[in-house]
Amino acid sequence: MTVLALLRRLLLALALVSPALAAAHPVLSFITLDQPITAPRGFTAMCATRPELCSTVPMTGSATLTDDLRLIDTVNRTVNRRVRQQTDVRTYGRGELWTPAGRGRDARGDCEDIALEKRIELIQAGVPPETLFLAVGYARRIGLHVVLVARTGSGDLVLDSRTEGLRPWRDVPYQWIGAQSGQDPSRWFGIARS
Repeated sequence: MTVLALLRRLLLALALVSPALAAAHPVLSFITLDQPITAPRGFTAMCATRPELCSTVPMTGSATLTDDLRLIDTVNRTVNRRVRQQTDVRTYGRGELWTPAGRGRDARGDCEDIALEKRIELIQAGVPPETLFLAVGYARRIGLHVVLVARTGSGDLVLDSRTEGLRPWRDVPYQWIGAQSGQDPSRWFGIARS
């Protein structure tokens, strides 16, 4: 592990204890959205049949939490442990079906299903929906990959189905393709290169 990677992990750990400290550090930063892009086909199909999953309206209760990094980390880890990762073809007999992975013993899904499940559980726990958005990245080894991103006072943190903990968006091994707007989840944008 490089010194910079170790420093970033230390800062992220401190962010879980002190969001104000992490917010002041430039390593943890925010994704900048660029030009509008077309939303993924599976996302568009999901929104046509389940519009509540494509909204910033809280699904239950009211949005009272603003920066609970422990809650975000707990939900990320819990969903990653609980959901059995499985392709849509294997689960549903067809490709690119975006649907939340679920909470029961039979919870299963691929990357976008897991990201959707995390978003639902965080919103139900009180995290403001406009601080949660899906993002698509690419890695040669795995291809296209969908993650949930939480916009916190500490920067944008990735909740990835492939890793256990939260990570700053710049520290994940993906080339970013695009992300949802937090304010209008039906709109997708490219991610500015900096």
